[in-house]
Amino acid sequence: MKKSHIQTTVRWIVGLFFLAVALPKLAAPLELALAIFRYHLLPDALINLTALVLPWVELVAAVTLLLAPSSWRKAATVLLAGLLLVFTAAIAISLARGLDISCGCFTLKPGLGHIGAWSIIRNLTLLTMTIWAVWNRPRKGELEQKRAKRTK
Repeated sequence: MKKSHIQTTVRWIVGLFFLAVALPKLAAPLELALAIFRYHLLPDALINLTALVLPWVELVAAVTLLLAPSSWRKAATVLLAGLLLVFTAAIAISLARGLDISCGCFTLKPGLGHIGAWSIIRNLTLLTMTIWAVWNRPRKGELEQKRAKRTK
């Protein structure tokens, strides 16, 4: 499999993941605010704002990653990598504090989708894929060099 095919596959996996986690949050901002509150990491004044803005950021970044020109995709990839870092840190902190809470990722129901080591492994895997997709893009001139070699 060519490197470009792998990069496209990785891009689609990450993009579809964030699309899948954004949609339930957009449909239920109150439940998302409660899920964010249960982490006990943000000041109360920021919880509702975060619940309203975060799903839109995830959605726009995911759609950009999936459908936008490559010049826009790098920004979306960096943004999603930053979100994954924040989410992973929030989960790790909450686990260290002994909280038994729902992740707030795919479902916003309090009794489902509890955080655990699997949540961290999933996020770190997605983060690794995201970083790989950014840093393994062809550099300026590489495509022209490859094309020149093929025509010789």
